[in-house]
Amino acid sequence: MAKYRHIHTTFWNDPLVLDLTPEQKYFYLYLLTNDKVKQCGIYEISLRQIVYQTGYNKDTILTLLAFFEDAGKIIYSNETNEILLRNFLKYNSSKSPKVIKCIEDELTEVKNQVLIEHLRFDDTVYIDYPKCIDKKKKKKKKNKKEKEKEFIDNVFVFEKDFNKKMLNDFIEYWTESNSDSDNSQMRFEKCDIFNIKKRLVRWNKNSETFGSKKSNMPDFLDNVYINRIKDDQAQLKKYYDFLCNSCNYEKYETITGYIKYRKKR
Repeated sequence: MAKYRHIHTTFWNDPLVLDLTPEQKYFYLYLLTNDKVKQCGIYEISLRQIVYQTGYNKDTILTLLAFFEDAGKIIYSNETNEILLRNFLKYNSSKSPKVIKCIEDELTEVKNQVLIEHLRFDDTVYIDYPKCIDKKKKKKKKNKKEKEKEFIDNVFVFEKDFNKKMLNDFIEYWTESNSDSDNSQMRFEKCDIFNIKKRLVRWNKNSETFGSKKSNMPDFLDNVYINRIKDDQAQLKKYYDFLCNSCNYEKYETITGYIKYRKKR
């Protein structure tokens, strides 16, 4: 690990830096130069260490991390306490075999694989270090079913905090894709950052907000509506029966227990 971190002179002319407060400038410099920073631009650091070294309290640090993440300067993983410095290698690049080997070794220690995906598609990184980053990508590549199972397992880590039906609805929505092909991305994979816990909290809050509203319709209208739904369901069943009997479709059950229909392979 390098003992010195160089700050490019254009740093002070960056439009964002020009608008930063002294506190924000100090913290940004700390993120770029603290003793945990690695050559690959991804490093793990605890909030406790940041508190101790900067003198800021935890709430201030979380606010500053969120600010620089929204500004596109970093990506912070609160699950693994890892930080990705965006475009770090643009100003710290080297074609030295030793440096490339160092980056390869550091990438194997990264816990949050989403950060490596961001590193891979950074323009300067992709040009200078295609081999070591592609090598890491191939090593960790998973098929669609494996990624879906991993996502479901990560969601059910919070089963004590949320009810099972809500978790299943959440999974059903975020694992949806355009096709069954391994190359098709699920909805959660299309997000740059996907913090499961934060999204579950938001999902639950929205469910409580919009799901708890009582209808102002009189009872007789509610009954009419219910009968209409029953009629629609009967028509829908006829439609699915037609698909299966005449259009070569089949019925299948998803991992979360939902019934769906698809073209037979």
